[in-house]
Amino acid sequence: MPWADPVVVPDDIRALQAEIDAYQREVRAARRRRRRERLTGSWLWRRWSFPLGVLTGAMALAATVVTLLAVDGAARPGHPHAVPLARPSLAPGHVGGLVPATSLTTTAGERIDARALRPALLVLLPAHCNCAKLLDSLAAQAAEVQVQLAIVGAGSQDAEVAALPGQLHHGTVIAAYDAAGTLASAYDASGVTALVVQRDGVVSYVKSDLTPSSRLELPLQAALLLGTGTRS
Repeated sequence: MPWADPVVVPDDIRALQAEIDAYQREVRAARRRRRRERLTGSWLWRRWSFPLGVLTGAMALAATVVTLLAVDGAARPGHPHAVPLARPSLAPGHVGGLVPATSLTTTAGERIDARALRPALLVLLPAHCNCAKLLDSLAAQAAEVQVQLAIVGAGSQDAEVAALPGQLHHGTVIAAYDAAGTLASAYDASGVTALVVQRDGVVSYVKSDLTPSSRLELPLQAALLLGTGTRS
């Protein structure tokens, strides 16, 4: 019987190299497919493949979260520290000048120079201010930029002022008294008054008659950059 298709026998076996390579690729693919089928068809694979996949995904997600937290922590600036006192042209007690060099007394009876509190948010309190909610809001804003909050009462020891730090829940709070009333007089304090003190001791911002809705984040952030003083 004659062949359906003619058979051509090449003179050089190298002419069949492409067909030989294709055949060997098919053999290797078939071998890999059989191994894969033996693995995925086993009872162990059907029982544990899904839990192992979930565990691997969870570990990859946890590693990503840890990496992001580490990067965020490395990028976050440290606690701002004081720098040498500036020598502004404006006199102490004015916005743009140094905070007055007056002595304050803490609730523990220690004496502290007002200029040592830098950078800081100094809050001057009137008598019987009943302002714990307002001060807690200011404490949160100061803590957000890692600036200490110092609340300064007028006159001598006052039980209300001494109790305030325990009622605040954010950041570092120092309670003190200005017996001579130097700060309140210098900045014409009215109601609860905020002084933003830069790292170099310059008062960059003053705001009187604060309310719980008052926002000081921008002046506080600017103070860390040794910005220009303003009053409102």
